Amino acid sequence: MGSVSRLSGGLPSRALRTSARNMLSGIITAIVHGPINAEVGLLVNDRIVIDALVTNTSVEALGLYPGGRAVALIKASFITLIEDVPGLRLSARNLIGGTVSAINEGPVECEIVLDIGGGCEVAAIVTTHSRREMGLAIGSQTLAAFKASHIILAVED
Repeated sequence: MGSVSRLSGGLPSRALRTSARNMLSGIITAIVHGPINAEVGLLVNDRIVIDALVTNTSVEALGLYPGGRAVALIKASFITLIEDVPGLRLSARNLIGGTVSAINEGPVECEIVLDIGGGCEVAAIVTTHSRREMGLAIGSQTLAAFKASHIILAVED
């Protein structure tokens, strides 16, 4: 579990802890507003920008702006691991390559941790059957896919 310190949202500031396994801190690269939602780009290391989809109201309430900082919270169960297949097209906005750095295997599910570079990691939950079918082992290369709408953005005061 990670912790995010001093988040507000209309309430008095307080420290929070979260069950979201993935917490990626970064710099906002762009905000594109639609009628209801905004797409927010977040540079999480020297080469990876992830896209989050949040409401325009949230952009305003959090005080998000290009060049500002934010933290992306992503549940491990929202991340799908896939093989890199030429020509593969997905509706998931975020597709990040990484190297398996840790595996915590249970009889039904596994937690797979990917090193995505720049000191960042992403954890995913997959079935043990899928891990075996994909041949995932320490050092394996794979892709982590997740939807922009599955990201919660937070800011630190």
